[in-house]
Amino acid sequence: LVLNGRRLLFQPELAAASRLDACECAARALRLALALDEAEPLSSPRLVAFLDAASSLKAVRLDGLDEEQKLAFFLNVYHTMIQHAYSLLGPPSSLLKAISFFNTIAYQVGGDVFTLAELEHNVLRAPSCRPKSFFSKWVLPKSSYSFALTTADYRLNFALSCGSASGLATVPVYQPTLLGAQLDAVASAFLARTVAVSCRSGGGGGGGDAAV
Repeated sequence: LVLNGRRLLFQPELAAASRLDACECAARALRLALALDEAEPLSSPRLVAFLDAASSLKAVRLDGLDEEQKLAFFLNVYHTMIQHAYSLLGPPSSLLKAISFFNTIAYQVGGDVFTLAELEHNVLRAPSCRPKSFFSKWVLPKSSYSFALTTADYRLNFALSCGSASGLATVPVYQPTLLGAQLDAVASAFLARTVAVSCRSGGGGGGGDAAV
């Protein structure tokens, strides 16, 4: 189910859109998505502006992006897709529906099409180790993309927010020039909210033990 198809881009528009800065297009789409109300009217200029911005992603060029630019770009696209899908369809209500949701919701970007699951596991997490469970082998997609990231980054575990209760309440609009600091801040915020360390005195003459 490709969601960013409000506008058909014909050759003159494709040529114009391909000259746009890909990272700025994705950042603008996410800003517009995050500005929408839960019950945004269909005739709302903000909704139309967002849908047009999402459509423009179909024609951006990805071949000139370096690794940091790709990471910022695809993080913003991922969160735009999440916001778009939740606004249109609402969140999935069960595990089985979630599997279908993430393997069905898709965007056309840079002349290719990928689902949320493909974007996460075959683009953003492509260089990382895949889950080893039997269930994951059947559920996770096995697609490959020429623009997939090539360097693993553990901070993706904290940066990706699928809208679940375990994620952060807000996501930043990632910028390539600020990416390292933004990812560090997100990782720190996630750990500060979910991890507690307490110290207790150990027996004998040794120092205290730390408990997480």
